[in-house]
Amino acid sequence: MKYNSDILRHLHTELKETLREVVRVCEVAQIPYFIQGGTAIGSHFFDDIVPWDDDIDLGMTRENYERFLREAPAILDKQYTLQEFTTEPDTPFYFAKVRKIGTRFVESEWVGLPIAEGVYIDIFPYDLIPDDERLARHQRRRVGFWINCFMAKSVWLWRWLGKANNGVVFPKSLVSCLAIRVVSALLSKERIYHILNRELTRYNNTSASRYNIVRMPKDMIAVESIAHLEPRKFGDLEVMAPANLEVYLRSHYGDIQKWLPEDKRLNHAPEVLWFGYGLKSRASENISVVIPLYNKEAEVERALRSVVEQSLAVGEIIVVNDGSTDNSEGVVKRFIDQHPEAHIRLITQPNSGVSATRNRGIEEAKGEYVALLDADDWWLSNYIAEVCRLMEYYPDCDAYSTAFDVVNNDTHTRAYVPTTEGYISPAEEALKGRYPIIPSTATLRRSTIQRCGGFPEGMRIGEDQWLWVRMIQQKAQFAYSPISLVRYSRSASNRSASIYRAEECWHTIAELYDPKQEEPLNEYIARIGIGKAITQSVRGGDEDAKKAIRAFDYTKLSKRQLTRLKLLNSLPASLRPALNGLYATLAWAIKRRGL
Repeated sequence: MKYNSDILRHLHTELKETLREVVRVCEVAQIPYFIQGGTAIGSHFFDDIVPWDDDIDLGMTRENYERFLREAPAILDKQYTLQEFTTEPDTPFYFAKVRKIGTRFVESEWVGLPIAEGVYIDIFPYDLIPDDERLARHQRRRVGFWINCFMAKSVWLWRWLGKANNGVVFPKSLVSCLAIRVVSALLSKERIYHILNRELTRYNNTSASRYNIVRMPKDMIAVESIAHLEPRKFGDLEVMAPANLEVYLRSHYGDIQKWLPEDKRLNHAPEVLWFGYGLKSRASENISVVIPLYNKEAEVERALRSVVEQSLAVGEIIVVNDGSTDNSEGVVKRFIDQHPEAHIRLITQPNSGVSATRNRGIEEAKGEYVALLDADDWWLSNYIAEVCRLMEYYPDCDAYSTAFDVVNNDTHTRAYVPTTEGYISPAEEALKGRYPIIPSTATLRRSTIQRCGGFPEGMRIGEDQWLWVRMIQQKAQFAYSPISLVRYSRSASNRSASIYRAEECWHTIAELYDPKQEEPLNEYIARIGIGKAITQSVRGGDEDAKKAIRAFDYTKLSKRQLTRLKLLNSLPASLRPALNGLYATLAWAIKRRGL
């Protein structure tokens, strides 16, 4: 993940403040520690945290680590908490973290665990490893197995013998998973923890010459280097590092320089990032969020909360109530009262359809950019930050979007989306079966929307894709991030595709066709039009379907869908919903196709 510069700058501040507190605790308790891993690289090359890094790692010998676990809780400032199995039994980590209370930094594999989630620094215990490489290799294997069993008591992360948490799947064989599953089922977490620590410390009473995290094959530090720690500059702090730091770094990383190019710049890509308040930036305050609302009493608060809890705060939130007949408006009013700082405006109008509702919000917006969010859907806390980062990298674009997950009755499925970041063509991606942009992933330049005439009012199906085509025809540029930061609710009530009413719109999908424009765009138009006509036919719109069959007969790439449309429309209207429902169910079950 590449961070927005405002977010990364503030994250670095939080990390270094946490480090400052841990260093203070160590000095008060006279507990030796040392920087390691990427933190050591940062000190060596930058005298600070690595500019693109998002964590800080400290090491302690086993004896000092256990002293830290015993003594730190009584010394730590009340803003921080020590997370380790002995202080928080639900943790999946066998090592310690010091987290800042009131913040959140949660990687995708840990989402939903009942543990402290604050911005953190890692503290690893270092144990002696045998000089005999064969013995060291066997020790690593045993330790790795018991670490996996320890984690499995909190969360399952593998493909076999269980559903992986939040879709995160790490490589692991069926045999290994079976062994982990059996052991974790038979033994308590406390028992596994004790066995793991016994394996980690197996050689601590020997005359071995190297310390190691044990599970890491190369993270070795000479005993002499830890016995003679040296002060190093780290921002405005002075921290302790192993003697001969460059020797340690070359032992661990080989050619250190190879980690400095941009394509090697790794970090922990949190799914949730929250500093306790919405950080403001010039870019994010120039974004207005528009939420069209119609009878979403059960869902709209979730959508609003996902905006208010963005790590970068937006300039305003506009909710346009399109004549809801349930208590949606009351839910929004209550939320506004609870969050006066969020700059939420509620506009109520007679029922006019989703296009008119979005257009009203866009018209009322003050920001240069408009972020669209359907009331069924929600954003992860980094969505706006990622959009602002895309704006930094691709400032000439008119539309920014991210990947998204489809939520179907609490089951999360990654949507078929482009896999690389950069400029995209919505038409070409859609012809590959991908969804590069949907309304809830879209942040659009307001002037570009208005230049294209806004969403086509009265159009009930395909109105968003109609606008994407008009933007393409107006030479708009699109930028995309493959990070999944939006949740699209496939099972939400009253989606437009599930309700058919005759449209009252001056615009049609067919009008977008132009024989002079590039063939992929015309094929995209045909795909939109045929897909829309299938829904219309299923709901009884025979004449609309017949018009589409004639209008899009030119297609070369959507012949199968055109044949499906013709077949459906030739059947008695009473049979169409069941047959189409069967097709949609199979398509979703087999390929997860169809939103």
